[in-house]
Amino acid sequence: MVDRSATVLVVCMNPGTRLLLRELLHSEGCEPIWADSYDDVNALVESQHPDLVIIELEAEPMVELCAQVRAIDVARDVPIVLVSDAPASEDLVACGLLAGADDYVTARERPTELRARLRVQLRNKRYRDALHRVRGEREAFRRQAAVDPLTGLLNRGSLSDLISDKVISGERFAILFVDIDHFKSINDRFGHATGDLVLRQVADYLKDGMRAGDCCGRYGGEEFVVLASDVSSDRAQRLAERHRLAIASLSPPDLAFATPVTVSIGVAVFTAEGGETSEELLERADAALYTAKSTGRNRVVVAHEPHSPSVRPTTVHPASGFHERFAARQGIVKTP
Repeated sequence: MVDRSATVLVVCMNPGTRLLLRELLHSEGCEPIWADSYDDVNALVESQHPDLVIIELEAEPMVELCAQVRAIDVARDVPIVLVSDAPASEDLVACGLLAGADDYVTARERPTELRARLRVQLRNKRYRDALHRVRGEREAFRRQAAVDPLTGLLNRGSLSDLISDKVISGERFAILFVDIDHFKSINDRFGHATGDLVLRQVADYLKDGMRAGDCCGRYGGEEFVVLASDVSSDRAQRLAERHRLAIASLSPPDLAFATPVTVSIGVAVFTAEGGETSEELLERADAALYTAKSTGRNRVVVAHEPHSPSVRPTTVHPASGFHERFAARQGIVKTP
């Protein structure tokens, strides 16, 4: 039996064929929707979202009707079955199928076959709908896992993957570590709701202020990362200055304080010739940010170019390590 929840749109003006289809669909537990004229078809598809469309093969605009239904977004996956009162010519059936129909059957001479074909098309439609739902849920989970829920930007894991991919490819790019100045005092004085508002405001600016080919994300806490493609140290510094000045000029709505929100930015440029790993690149950017914070904030500091592989130090003191400083700024551990 046809799914009782299935909606079937019937486009048929032949009285005998309409009666046959009415009896067949009612016996299948389905109440059909009837198009009273060919001009009604598009509106009915848009408003009723049918699970199946039956079109009379002998209808003069049959080819146009098939093409119109196929062109409607909500009907891209809706099966179309052509029916005729008597056997039709091979050329006419072929025209209908090529125009977008999925099947054809002679209604009066082969009612049992028609019933079976309608069931098959509706079953396949249910399978496709279920597959689309699964794919949609999977894509939603994938996006959720890649995006920071507060700001809508890429999260730390996604940023780390992008940085690793760029380093492996040898692409020239810069990391801009952007840290909101005195963010803890904003939370302490005005509450976390205000702090979240500031985070979203900065995130919205970064998202809208990106150059083509650049990307950004929230690395954690009040820290953001901008990945700037194909830039030299001088150009990266100018870009960071532009972001710093623009953020300082923002006027976040509904804030309870008039002091501008400022950021400190540490910049490190990656070149394949430097032989750096992604971890070492992040260390340089973070060290530059640490310098910007410790020398007055609201400024940009560009890291020195990396050592060549032959003279690069083989150890890094733990107190200056990227993970330790990052964890300290997030309140996970305390620095001396």
